Amino acid sequence: MSIREIWESIKDQVNIGEEEFFEMVHKIMEKAKVDERAAALLVAKRLGIEAVDLVFPPIIGRVLEVGPIRQTRSGAAYRLFSLVNKEELRLCVAFGEEHVNRIGELEDKVVRISRYVVARTTMGELTRLTEASRLEELDDTMLPPIYDLPPAKAPTLRKLKEDRVRIAEATVVMDQRIEQSTCPVCGRVVNLSEDEWVCDVHGPIEPELRTVHRLQVADLTGLYSAVYYGEESNLEDKRLIFKGGFRGDELYIYKVYKIEEISL
Repeated sequence: MSIREIWESIKDQVNIGEEEFFEMVHKIMEKAKVDERAAALLVAKRLGIEAVDLVFPPIIGRVLEVGPIRQTRSGAAYRLFSLVNKEELRLCVAFGEEHVNRIGELEDKVVRISRYVVARTTMGELTRLTEASRLEELDDTMLPPIYDLPPAKAPTLRKLKEDRVRIAEATVVMDQRIEQSTCPVCGRVVNLSEDEWVCDVHGPIEPELRTVHRLQVADLTGLYSAVYYGEESNLEDKRLIFKGGFRGDELYIYKVYKIEEISL
């Protein structure tokens, strides 16, 4: 943020005027031997403003993807998720029991994250929610639907195969429904091992019987095998707008937002 942006961010929270603020900034620059941005942050902090909120302004976005709960080597729970708005898609990680549990309930919802930190990792820039961070659900009208946010979209199924979970469009060429035993937690197909059902992620579980759509879907880049666990009764020859991601060569459709007729 520039010095002007810092002032605009704090002016309604302090009891001094613009001229006095800039005078204080220049005095700090001379005494502390820092540039004007650092000086402005120091002045803001002395005026009772959280400097971290100025360096890392609150982020508003929709929760696009939520991963499973995992543990660090030290035993701390964490959860990866992605956040999307009109300008960007961010990879994030939540720490702390409250955040880890709550983020799982906020998929597709509009949230505001503040007091976060940004880390550089092998996966790229990662926004970290610590126990001191704030995670708030906002009114759904704050942002357009998730399928209308450009950074959330994969331009083609071929590109989706290279990325994490995104919003995509495809036409269902064939729809073959079957019933399978699935994990009640994550929805994955489970296998019978000796005398118990086992999920690859959650271990031994009591399975539930679900309708599984085995699909062939297509766009301009080709034909792809897909799996969908929804209850829609007629998908064949329809165009879908959906959230999904690839596991190997198979596309998993996690949520369907629109089913459109194809007019001839």
